[in-house]
Formats: sequence, C-alpha cells, structure tokens
Amino acid sequence: MNALTISTQILAAGGDGGAGGFDPFILIMIAILAIFMILTFRRGKKMKDAQAAAVSGAVVGAEVATAGGMVGTVAVRDEERQRVSLEFSSGDRVDVQLAAVQHVLTPAPSTEPADEQSTDEDHS
Repeated sequence: MNALTISTQILAAGGDGGAGGFDPFILIMIAILAIFMILTFRRGKKMKDAQAAAVSGAVVGAEVATAGGMVGTVAVRDEERQRVSLEFSSGDRVDVQLAAVQHVLTPAPSTEPADEQSTDEDHS
C-alpha cells in the first residue's frame, strides 16, 4: 500500500483509531496566528500614532523630515490644502503634502518667553 492510502484509512477511522480526540497542533497554529495578528495590529497603531504626532508637530519653524527623505524647515502650513512649504538651507522652497511629514527633527521655537509665565504667577 502507498502512503496516501494509509493516511486516507487513518482519517476515515477518526485519526487515532476512532477515539475522536482533539489535535493539539490545530490549537497551537490558531494561537500562533492570533499572536501574529495582535502584534501586527499593535505595530500598525504605533506607526499611525507616530505619524499623527509628526503631522501635528509640523508647525512653522520646525525642522522636519519627509517620507521621501527631504529635510527642511516649515515656512508655511496650509491647513485648507493640507500642505506645508519646506525651506532648505539654500533658501529654496518646496510644497509637500502634510501627510508626507514623517519626523519632527527640531521642534519650533516657543513664541512665548518663559519669563512672562513666571511673572504672571508671582503677581497672583
């Protein structure tokens, strides 16, 4: 007899002689698949959160890096068109989509001096 005929007879008999037992291999495979799916979803969520943080940090004056590898300072941010204008060290400017911003390398300088905040608290 060949191996296919033997395996067909075993399957027809219930796998282990008719006892109808549960195969732990299936349970292990389902567990591995579930772990893989959970890790994939978590990684995707982390990447999405990092992208959202980079887009919100791309304000005028911040130095950013785009998905294409361009590094420049945000000169203009247009919320309506969802674009930013990046200025390079050479003085040239280029418009890119806001979603293309991947990393904020240097945050924008604060427009409010720290001294004003401390003097307001002292007068209270």
